[in-house]
Amino acid sequence: MTTAPGRPVLLALDAGVRETGWAVFRDGQVIESGVAGLKSRQKLEPEVRIRHLIESLSELAVRWSPQVVALSQPSGINWPVPALDLLVSSLSQWTSERNLPQFSYTAQEVRAAIAGHPNASRDQLGYAIMLLLGLIGQGRSTHEWEAIAVGHYHLTHREQTPA
Repeated sequence: MTTAPGRPVLLALDAGVRETGWAVFRDGQVIESGVAGLKSRQKLEPEVRIRHLIESLSELAVRWSPQVVALSQPSGINWPVPALDLLVSSLSQWTSERNLPQFSYTAQEVRAAIAGHPNASRDQLGYAIMLLLGLIGQGRSTHEWEAIAVGHYHLTHREQTPA
């Protein structure tokens, strides 16, 4: 896919070791979203999950040719810190190899801007972004809504510097 000059495609991510929500924006609009992750009943090592994520992101990059990546900083609830460190470094390496500027935001700053308070639940954030973007009734996963919120936050707060 190609875009007109000055109209960069944004790939927004709700980055996680188990599942990562993604959303593609063009001209400020969500054009597609989804979730990358391995569905398995077996316990898979973080390295396997992250390798699969990076492969999925590479497929998205081929399809959409993003010029910018915005992501919600991963935070550890169910994973040890080494897995999150590997996720962060793998995403950084992936964007660097493609010369993509990467912008990183905390969940709290995105939730405060979209839902009105930094401790908004995932459901509150999802509903707020549905209302804000006129997407009521669309069936998307929580990770997709979070990726959409990160992308919208990035597009509406222009004082960013790449991470």
